[in-house]
Amino acid sequence: MLKFTQEILHSLKAIANEEEARNMSKSVREQFDFLGIKVVSRREVTYPIFDKNPPKDGDELVKRVDDMWGIPYRELQYAACDYLFRHKDLLGGQHLLFLKKLIKTKSHRDTVDVLSACILGRLVSRLPALRPKIAVWIRDPNIWIRRSAILFQLQFREYTDWDMLRSFCAHCAKDEETYIKSSISKALSEYARINPQEVRKFVLSTPFSSQTTQEILKNL
Repeated sequence: MLKFTQEILHSLKAIANEEEARNMSKSVREQFDFLGIKVVSRREVTYPIFDKNPPKDGDELVKRVDDMWGIPYRELQYAACDYLFRHKDLLGGQHLLFLKKLIKTKSHRDTVDVLSACILGRLVSRLPALRPKIAVWIRDPNIWIRRSAILFQLQFREYTDWDMLRSFCAHCAKDEETYIKSSISKALSEYARINPQEVRKFVLSTPFSSQTTQEILKNL
């Protein structure tokens, strides 16, 4: 374990709450262990450590994030996402596979959605040449990779590649995975703020589940 990670872990353990940890674990069907620390308290102790330890480059950033990701407590993955977001512009195209690894490891929407919309999205907006590599993710057998492909443009607003988003959603229209259906609703509902007529037209002509269709159309 890196000294950086040790300091993060020690600071978080000092404010752990066993009862809250049990509640947090139950909320995700006991898929992860928690220390029982809420977001504000977590950031109050981790941000000063981040301030003292900026990474010198993208490779050091990746090394530290990877080390935190290996710790069993969920708060360490949350802290890793915070640190990665803070220094996201240090990432380059060579780090795309690392992001894919994070998305596939200890996966749940709490980390996957941050990684896809806030980290992956920023990387692709800076480096549009990565788009063809993301395009193949929609056929990946891992549901979290497919979810990330659908959500990575979530913050693009008027710069959204509508053809790509539409193609990804159409490809997964009959997917029965709950997290895929919810990602389609989330992505199309967000883009509908920019282009409601096109979204309505697309949704009404695509064989989504009735629940997905209703979820998207209810605010249009």
